[in-house]
Amino acid sequence: MGHALVHRFNAHHPQLRKKTAGKTAAFPVPLPLLTLHPTTMQQTFWRLMRLAHWVIGAFILTTLTFFAVTGFMLNHTAWFEQEPTQHDAEYTLPAELPLPELSDDPNAPTPALAPALTAWLAEHSPYPISAYQLKIEAPEILLEYQGPGSEASLTIDSESRAVAYHEQKNGLAALLNNLHKGRHTPAFWKRYMDAFAILTVLVALSGLALLVYYRKQRRSTWLWATTGITIPLIIILLAIHY
Repeated sequence: MGHALVHRFNAHHPQLRKKTAGKTAAFPVPLPLLTLHPTTMQQTFWRLMRLAHWVIGAFILTTLTFFAVTGFMLNHTAWFEQEPTQHDAEYTLPAELPLPELSDDPNAPTPALAPALTAWLAEHSPYPISAYQLKIEAPEILLEYQGPGSEASLTIDSESRAVAYHEQKNGLAALLNNLHKGRHTPAFWKRYMDAFAILTVLVALSGLALLVYYRKQRRSTWLWATTGITIPLIIILLAIHY
């Protein structure tokens, strides 16, 4: 098989043949040189660029549309503003549930709630108790929750054992806008936003590479690319110095 490859190479590259004593002898060519052609490597590179551009672009299409729409909503909050809805409820803590000892010292460590008390509070809240922040303002125990579109609190009076629940939902527009900003969102959403940002940069870079590849076929490529870089930079500079 090696001889066949050498003969094929010599047939396509006659300039590498030399004559010796009236006969033609071929230079021995190592096999790796026959398999690693720059043209093939370039074709593979551009094929990967096209594949990365459309696959990643298809993957982030929905999220990209989401951030575009919510960005528009952030610029026109008055158009989508909604009145928040509130809900209040009052309960009495059962006598058998233990309460932690409270201290008036602001530097005292925050006491932990008993598992039985935590389970009872979870039954009276639509949000997981683990999402609440525990604060002590003796004689009250405060649990506060903030989500992307809502907020809630549980207030326990340690003297009267009264429990007050307050919830406020700020509407769909507030929910979407806070998701856009990553405000009061869970950790997995922030990680998804980071991944989306990286993938968006990859789509942009692969798109730029494809502009270079097709520059001869599309004469206006650099005109539009330069315009697309210059105009945003001017707008950013004007916004900074406004």
